[in-house]
Amino acid sequence: MKTGSKTSFYKWIDDIKKAYRHRTELEEKLQFYETRLIGYNAVTYDSIGSSSTKNNVEENLLYVIGKIDKVKARLNKPQKLIDEYIRFKSKLKPQEVLVLEYIVETSLNKRDIGSRMKISKSRVYDIIIEIIKQYSGIKALKWIELDKIAFKSEPINVIIMTSAARFFDIQ
Repeated sequence: MKTGSKTSFYKWIDDIKKAYRHRTELEEKLQFYETRLIGYNAVTYDSIGSSSTKNNVEENLLYVIGKIDKVKARLNKPQKLIDEYIRFKSKLKPQEVLVLEYIVETSLNKRDIGSRMKISKSRVYDIIIEIIKQYSGIKALKWIELDKIAFKSEPINVIIMTSAARFFDIQ
Protein backbone atom coordinates (compact mmCIF):
# COMPACT_ATOMS: atom_id res chain seq x y z
CA MET A 1 0.00 0.00 0.00
CA LYS A 2 1.37 3.38 -0.97
CA THR A 3 1.36 6.39 1.35
CA GLY A 4 -0.51 8.38 -1.29
CA SER A 5 -3.50 6.06 -1.15
CA LYS A 6 -3.68 6.53 2.62
CA THR A 7 -3.48 10.30 2.22
CA SER A 8 -6.17 10.38 -0.46
CA PHE A 9 -8.40 8.18 1.72
CA TYR A 10 -8.16 10.56 4.68
CA LYS A 11 -8.73 13.53 2.38
CA TRP A 12 -11.86 11.76 1.13
CA ILE A 13 -12.98 11.24 4.75
CA ASP A 14 -12.48 14.97 5.43
CA ASP A 15 -14.43 15.81 2.28
CA ILE A 16 -17.31 13.62 3.45
CA LYS A 17 -17.35 15.28 6.88
CA LYS A 18 -17.39 18.70 5.19
CA ALA A 19 -20.15 17.54 2.85
CA TYR A 20 -22.33 16.53 5.81
CA ARG A 21 -21.75 19.91 7.49
CA HIS A 22 -22.24 21.82 4.26
CA ARG A 23 -25.41 19.92 3.44
CA THR A 24 -26.83 20.72 6.87
CA GLU A 25 -26.02 24.43 6.46
CA LEU A 26 -27.57 24.52 2.99
CA GLU A 27 -30.70 22.69 4.17
CA GLU A 28 -31.10 25.27 6.95
CA LYS A 29 -30.65 28.09 4.44
CA LEU A 30 -33.16 26.46 2.10
CA GLN A 31 -35.66 26.13 4.94
CA PHE A 32 -35.15 29.83 5.79
CA TYR A 33 -35.83 30.93 2.21
CA GLU A 34 -38.82 28.63 1.87
CA THR A 35 -40.21 30.10 5.11
CA ARG A 36 -39.73 33.58 3.69
CA LEU A 37 -41.52 32.49 0.54
CA ILE A 38 -44.52 31.30 2.55
CA GLY A 39 -44.58 34.57 4.51
CA TYR A 40 -45.21 36.74 1.46
CA ASN A 41 -48.64 38.18 0.88
CA ALA A 42 -50.24 37.37 -2.41
CA VAL A 43 -49.63 39.79 -5.24
CA THR A 44 -52.58 42.10 -5.62
CA TYR A 45 -53.66 43.42 -8.99
CA ASP A 46 -53.68 46.96 -7.63
CA SER A 47 -49.94 46.91 -6.97
CA ILE A 48 -48.94 45.46 -10.34
CA GLY A 49 -47.68 48.17 -12.62
CA SER A 50 -47.83 50.89 -9.98
CA SER A 51 -44.78 53.01 -9.48
CA SER A 52 -45.00 52.58 -5.72
CA THR A 53 -41.71 51.41 -4.22
CA LYS A 54 -43.48 50.57 -0.98
CA ASN A 55 -44.94 47.37 -2.35
CA ASN A 56 -42.13 45.53 -4.16
CA VAL A 57 -43.64 42.15 -3.50
CA GLU A 58 -42.93 40.87 -7.01
CA GLU A 59 -39.23 41.73 -6.87
CA ASN A 60 -38.79 40.27 -3.40
CA LEU A 61 -40.67 37.15 -4.39
CA LEU A 62 -38.47 36.65 -7.44
CA TYR A 63 -35.38 37.28 -5.30
CA VAL A 64 -36.39 34.57 -2.82
CA ILE A 65 -37.26 32.11 -5.59
CA GLY A 66 -33.85 32.77 -7.17
CA LYS A 67 -32.14 32.13 -3.83
CA ILE A 68 -34.04 28.87 -3.40
CA ASP A 69 -32.92 27.72 -6.84
CA LYS A 70 -29.28 28.59 -6.09
CA VAL A 71 -29.31 26.78 -2.76
CA LYS A 72 -30.89 23.68 -4.33
CA ALA A 73 -28.21 23.69 -7.04
CA ARG A 74 -25.45 24.00 -4.41
CA LEU A 75 -26.96 21.09 -2.45
CA ASN A 76 -26.19 18.70 -5.31
CA LYS A 77 -22.40 18.66 -4.81
CA PRO A 78 -22.33 17.55 -1.15
CA GLN A 79 -25.21 15.17 -1.79
CA LYS A 80 -23.27 13.41 -4.58
CA LEU A 81 -20.30 12.90 -2.26
CA ILE A 82 -22.54 11.57 0.51
CA ASP A 83 -24.23 9.20 -1.95
CA GLU A 84 -20.79 7.96 -3.06
CA TYR A 85 -19.90 7.35 0.60
CA ILE A 86 -23.12 5.40 1.16
CA ARG A 87 -22.47 3.27 -1.95
CA PHE A 88 -18.92 2.58 -0.75
CA LYS A 89 -20.22 1.55 2.71
CA SER A 90 -22.57 -0.96 1.08
CA LYS A 91 -19.53 -2.83 -0.32
CA LEU A 92 -17.87 -3.25 3.09
CA LYS A 93 -18.17 -5.94 5.74
CA PRO A 94 -20.30 -5.07 8.81
CA GLN A 95 -17.30 -4.45 11.09
CA GLU A 96 -15.64 -2.26 8.45
CA VAL A 97 -18.87 -0.27 8.07
CA LEU A 98 -18.94 0.38 11.83
CA VAL A 99 -15.34 1.59 11.90
CA LEU A 100 -15.90 3.82 8.87
CA GLU A 101 -19.05 5.28 10.40
CA TYR A 102 -17.22 5.99 13.66
CA ILE A 103 -14.42 7.73 11.72
CA VAL A 104 -16.74 9.80 9.54
CA GLU A 105 -19.71 10.49 11.77
CA THR A 106 -18.04 10.91 15.18
CA SER A 107 -14.90 12.51 16.52
CA LEU A 108 -13.77 9.42 18.41
CA ASN A 109 -10.13 8.42 18.34
CA LYS A 110 -9.01 4.90 17.36
CA ARG A 111 -8.72 3.70 20.98
CA ASP A 112 -12.29 4.82 21.79
CA ILE A 113 -13.59 3.21 18.59
CA GLY A 114 -11.93 -0.03 19.67
CA SER A 115 -13.39 0.10 23.15
CA ARG A 116 -16.89 0.79 21.81
CA MET A 117 -16.61 -2.12 19.41
CA LYS A 118 -14.88 -4.27 22.04
CA ILE A 119 -11.80 -4.85 19.88
CA SER A 120 -8.16 -3.84 20.28
CA LYS A 121 -6.70 -0.65 18.90
CA SER A 122 -4.43 -2.65 16.58
CA ARG A 123 -7.50 -4.47 15.22
CA VAL A 124 -9.08 -1.07 14.49
CA TYR A 125 -5.97 -0.14 12.49
CA ASP A 126 -6.13 -3.48 10.63
CA ILE A 127 -9.75 -2.79 9.71
CA ILE A 128 -8.86 0.74 8.57
CA ILE A 129 -6.10 -0.69 6.35
CA GLU A 130 -8.64 -3.09 4.80
CA ILE A 131 -11.01 -0.18 4.18
CA ILE A 132 -8.20 1.83 2.56
CA LYS A 133 -7.33 -1.13 0.34
CA GLN A 134 -10.92 -1.34 -0.82
CA TYR A 135 -11.08 2.44 -1.27
CA SER A 136 -7.90 2.40 -3.33
CA GLY A 137 -9.13 -0.67 -5.16
CA ILE A 138 -8.62 -0.85 -8.87
CA LYS A 139 -6.93 2.55 -9.13
CA ALA A 140 -4.00 1.39 -6.98
CA LEU A 141 -3.63 -1.87 -8.90
CA LYS A 142 -3.55 -0.02 -12.21
CA TRP A 143 -0.81 2.33 -10.99
CA ILE A 144 1.30 -0.57 -9.69
CA GLU A 145 0.96 -2.37 -13.05
CA LEU A 146 1.92 0.80 -14.93
CA ASP A 147 5.00 1.23 -12.70
CA LYS A 148 6.11 -2.36 -13.38
CA ILE A 149 5.64 -1.93 -17.14
CA ALA A 150 7.53 1.37 -17.15
CA PHE A 151 10.55 -0.02 -15.31
CA LYS A 152 10.73 -3.26 -17.32
CA SER A 153 10.58 -1.43 -20.63
CA GLU A 154 14.00 -1.11 -22.25
CA PRO A 155 13.43 2.09 -24.23
CA ILE A 156 12.42 3.97 -21.08
CA ASN A 157 15.47 2.69 -19.17
CA VAL A 158 17.74 3.73 -22.05
CA ILE A 159 16.18 7.19 -22.10
CA ILE A 160 16.59 7.55 -18.34
CA MET A 161 20.21 6.38 -18.43
CA THR A 162 21.16 8.64 -21.32
CA SER A 163 19.46 11.60 -19.64
CA ALA A 164 21.36 10.90 -16.43
CA ALA A 165 24.62 10.56 -18.37
CA ARG A 166 24.06 13.94 -20.03
CA PHE A 167 23.18 15.53 -16.68
CA PHE A 168 26.35 14.26 -15.00
CA ASP A 169 28.53 14.56 -18.16
CA ILE A 170 29.23 10.84 -18.16
CA GLN A 171 30.53 9.45 -21.46
